[in-house]
Parts: sequence; C-alpha cells; structure tokens
Amino acid sequence: EGRANTDPNSTNAVVWFRRCADMYEHPQAMYELGVAFYTGEGVVEDEVEAVKWFMMAAEKNHPAACYMLGDCLLDGEGVEVDRGAALDWLVTAADLGHRGARSRVMAVLEKKDGEDYGRFTDGSRQTLVEHTLLSSNKDGRIVKRIATLRKEIGGGVRNPTELARRQTIVGNSRKES
Repeated sequence: EGRANTDPNSTNAVVWFRRCADMYEHPQAMYELGVAFYTGEGVVEDEVEAVKWFMMAAEKNHPAACYMLGDCLLDGEGVEVDRGAALDWLVTAADLGHRGARSRVMAVLEKKDGEDYGRFTDGSRQTLVEHTLLSSNKDGRIVKRIATLRKEIGGGVRNPTELARRQTIVGNSRKES
C-alpha cells in the first residue's frame, strides 16, 4: 500500500514478505507471498508456488490462506482438483471465522444434480464449466483439449480480465469476519 511516506513497491514487498516467512514463519507473510505468486504482483505468476505458500499459511490456521487454498483446490489452479480437500480447507476457513468461506461451502454443498447453473459449476458462481476445445498441436493435427472458460480468454495476469478475477478472489479471501 505504501506506508511511512513510501511509494508502493510490490517487488520490495515480496522481498520483505519472504524474509518474514523464512525468518519467523509468519503466516500473514506466507499468505501475502501466495497472493503475489497468484496474481503476479512483484514476481512472475506461478500458481504452483502460490499454492505452496497458501498451504504453509493455512497449516498455521490463517483464515484467508485456508480460503485461497480451498479455492485453488476446487478450481485446479496450481494443484490437481480435489473437491474433498477443497471443502476441508473451506470448512477450516469458515471455522476460523471467514464469512466468504461459509457461503462458498454452502454453495458447493447445495449443488443439485441435474440443475442448470449456466456457465458455472455450482451456485457460488465462482468456477466456470469445463468444455472441450479443438486446437492444433505442434504437428498441425487437430486435437481436443479440456479448458475452463476463464482460461480460454488467455489466462494469466497478462490478461486484464483474468487479473481482475484473481484480484476479486484475493479480495474475498481478505474479508475474514
């Protein structure tokens, strides 16, 4: 944010967050490193690295990190999709007082088979449906691949729509109680 009459500098922030995480195992610093890697602010975007930092902070009962880890597990960002583990982490976040996690858990659990959620996987309206795309491989052959709609638009923080989506998710993770 830029405090003490300094300009915001996400690259320097990442350096300080890493120092705090490494030296003191500080959960907030671990969470902020996860956010930096998730959004690509101050570092190159790396979903796998983001999940690693969210996991470390979540294991120290950081509510927002538990929420972000659950969200990554639900969406398969930086980790294989694991709905059971995702719900465990979202429930943990909810138990720690995270209101956003409470509503996300309810939406995921209230999913009804056969109900049409439009382009979304459940009533939370946070995860878009997977669909099959046709594209060509290196040899020019047409191949089928599975993609989510959000990744179809280019994915990554270089795409302003994807960056805005990720910043919204991070913002929701910060609304703890």
